[in-house]
Amino acid sequence: MPISRRYFIKSSSALVASSLFQVGYLNAATALPNADDLAQDNEIKQRSEHTLVFASPYHTSDASFVPHLHIEFKRNIQALSQGKIYVDIQGQGAMGIGTDLMAAVSRGRVDAALISVANLSRALPLLDILNIPFWAGDNQALLNLISSPYWQQNVIENIAKQGKLAILYHYITGGRTLSTTKRTNTVIKVPTDLKNKVLRIPASKVLKHFYSMTDAHIVEVNWANVAAMARVGKFHVLDPGIVGLYAGPNNLRDEIATITQLNSVPDTWVNVVSQKWLNTLPRTLRLAVNDAAEKTFLSQLSNISHIESSCEQEFIKRGCTVFKPDQPTIALWQDQFGHHRHEWRDIKESLLGSSNEFSKLLDATKVPSKHNLG
Repeated sequence: MPISRRYFIKSSSALVASSLFQVGYLNAATALPNADDLAQDNEIKQRSEHTLVFASPYHTSDASFVPHLHIEFKRNIQALSQGKIYVDIQGQGAMGIGTDLMAAVSRGRVDAALISVANLSRALPLLDILNIPFWAGDNQALLNLISSPYWQQNVIENIAKQGKLAILYHYITGGRTLSTTKRTNTVIKVPTDLKNKVLRIPASKVLKHFYSMTDAHIVEVNWANVAAMARVGKFHVLDPGIVGLYAGPNNLRDEIATITQLNSVPDTWVNVVSQKWLNTLPRTLRLAVNDAAEKTFLSQLSNISHIESSCEQEFIKRGCTVFKPDQPTIALWQDQFGHHRHEWRDIKESLLGSSNEFSKLLDATKVPSKHNLG
């Protein structure tokens, strides 16, 4: 859906003019709603014409450590639609986590969801291209890529043409790590450190291919079960970004001993919406949703570095070892597993049609975005 700047300007005025949408608990992501707030929110719901059920694995009150943007998304949708769309946030995994959440949005049980690219990759395989290592793991490289016309035209629009799901916006949450559990407690520094280790992988064929190139033994574990499996020693190593490690379900953070900030792959999420739900809206409201999505996306850019740093400091306080490889060490990983290797040719061709298309995406990571990270 093309973004209407005229509609954005017109609708943005509603954000300022209408106090109805400035509900107290919508103005502070970490504040708990009181009875008056809930009453006002219910009034908005009753006056609305459409409801968007938005599901997330995370709790709204965790906004200081998780860039989930629950409140920003809700506020922007309700304001820019002039109260015609009410957003019902179903957080803390109420509608599922990981592949279960993917199934919920794919089957229409929820209208939109925050979900990782890895867990969404079975429904939208094209996004799995992000999981080829060492080309978009850096936050700025990812921002450059997803802001580029080439990404929008050849990935986002191609996904929309399938007629099932649409990507409203990307979350930038940092690169993937190689982290060990407390039962293992061994810093992963070089590729040989993975020998004889059991490495948990998510539901991504590309990540499975990546880690199959190492000496690790790989095992797929649903995100909802990772903490429990870590406690009983079913695996030694896992790869979420530092935000994902801290925010993971069932107090996953309590099971982490070491974190190697490899930044091999972006541990990115997306806000994905059902096109069936979108098609129930008149064109003006579809444009409002699109404008609200862009506004929400931009709101994260100045805060992600702070959130990553906050998560890192919390892990350090807990006694966790955080290892940041130097450039020669990163180069060792890149040389053995990077996107340039012949082992990636078939995957590039299967997802994009040709290796040349991947080269164009790679070029896009090097063109500065019009947006800036804070």
